[in-house]
Amino acid sequence: MLDYLQAIAMSWPAAAVSLLLTLVVGGALWATHNALTRFDDREVLFVRGSVAYLVQRSSLVLAFGIASLPTITRGEDDHPWNVLPLQAAQLAWVFVALLGVRYLVDAILLRERNTEELLDGNVALGVVEAGFYVGFGFVLNGSLTGYAPTFGLSLASTVVFGLLGLAVVVGVFWLHELVTPWSVRQLVRDRSLTAGFEAGGVLAAVGIVVREGVAGDFTTWTDGLVAFAATSLFAVAMLYLFRWLTNRLILRSATLDQIQDGQLVGASAFSAVLLVVVAISVATVVRTQL
Repeated sequence: MLDYLQAIAMSWPAAAVSLLLTLVVGGALWATHNALTRFDDREVLFVRGSVAYLVQRSSLVLAFGIASLPTITRGEDDHPWNVLPLQAAQLAWVFVALLGVRYLVDAILLRERNTEELLDGNVALGVVEAGFYVGFGFVLNGSLTGYAPTFGLSLASTVVFGLLGLAVVVGVFWLHELVTPWSVRQLVRDRSLTAGFEAGGVLAAVGIVVREGVAGDFTTWTDGLVAFAATSLFAVAMLYLFRWLTNRLILRSATLDQIQDGQLVGASAFSAVLLVVVAISVATVVRTQL
């Protein structure tokens, strides 16, 4: 008991600094996003109570929390103080990545109209952006999970596989837009919440399963890229297969076409939640098979 208390006493100062560093970077990310807008974010969020903008900004906070989890995770052999410089570098990557993906999301969805639509109350757009942020948060989480023999390889593999994971998430969104009989982007522009939940659920779920392809120890570039491609493709395929099965079993009276045609918001929201649950299950199975 005494040894346990002594271990806690020796480790808690470094743990407190680690947590403080995470909170500082998270606060800096929030403040930077505020500085990049041409309006008073506090007024829009907390005075006017813009639901659409609140959904988007809250998802950014959630994505940061998901992405930063590996940076505050310590192994038994990690020295409490020596890992802080590495944590700072990892948090810097999360900061830059989540700041940059904002512009990518704008370019993919409604381009220059994104912010204006959010401020005008387009909740469907906020939901889709939330799916992007949360999905990419899981990809970033995976990019920071695993071991590399040197700091340089660790940094390079983190960035490369993080960007590859983001490319898969974006690619699946475009594929989803291509194969569905309706235009997701146009429906979101028209403020269809059913389309918003559909796209947002897909993006978050894909990020969850693609994380498993991004995560892992680094050996060689060839092995890493092959493992990433195989794991990501298998996970996405399993996600869509089990999505179809669960929809047939649970949402038997409402197909995806019927949900969109009838604007069944409740069914669409439930389908999105169900897809995320399936993604977590698929990701867990994939992780245990690696």
